[in-house]
Amino acid sequence: MLRLLIISDVHAAFKKLEKLAAIERDIVVLAGDLARCGSVEEAARVLEILAAQGAPVVWVPGNCDARSLADYTGPSNTFNVHGRVVEVNGLVFVGVGGSTPTPFSTPFEMGEDEVAAVLSKAFNSVAGRHARLVLVTHSPPYASGLDRIRGGEYVGSKSVRKALAEARPLLAATGHIHEAWGVASVEGVTVVNPGSLAEGRYAIALVDLEMGVVVVRTQRLG
Repeated sequence: MLRLLIISDVHAAFKKLEKLAAIERDIVVLAGDLARCGSVEEAARVLEILAAQGAPVVWVPGNCDARSLADYTGPSNTFNVHGRVVEVNGLVFVGVGGSTPTPFSTPFEMGEDEVAAVLSKAFNSVAGRHARLVLVTHSPPYASGLDRIRGGEYVGSKSVRKALAEARPLLAATGHIHEAWGVASVEGVTVVNPGSLAEGRYAIALVDLEMGVVVVRTQRLG
């Protein structure tokens, strides 16, 4: 049984990151927005803090992160899966960072075509490992409930939703929409938006690789 600590939307909340040290985990999954407004230095510090806690860190940048983070490596036990495939502790991770366009002109935004192209390129390398696949995206899938803003509008990515339908991963982790935290079944896939770590929110996923079973619960730091 693997224990995944899933976080997103850290926004340089370093003290919240330090509180995570007490939480047992085999892998950290970080679904974007490491920094507040494009600061590479803040993003690097986030990765350093998490890496020092011991477990490997699988991550993608978010729309509030610098676009240059798409190619950033970080400490040796951190794995940037934006457009890449990485196997960690028996799980196969694929991801896409940034977000679809927002009204705020944030640093790392992409159209649906670009999101689809990044995912397609990565999925070409998965080759028969879908039963152990975890998709990590900053943008949640469209009309999933995990992308619903306070006004009621769905603002997620249609390309991410299509990827879920086609790849059928074991689990998907996302973020971006702070108020839409929770767990949902989307295209038959368990998807979690842990909420913003800057607000103290995170999730724990228990993954049984032999049985193909995933149990996810959202939590909040005390």
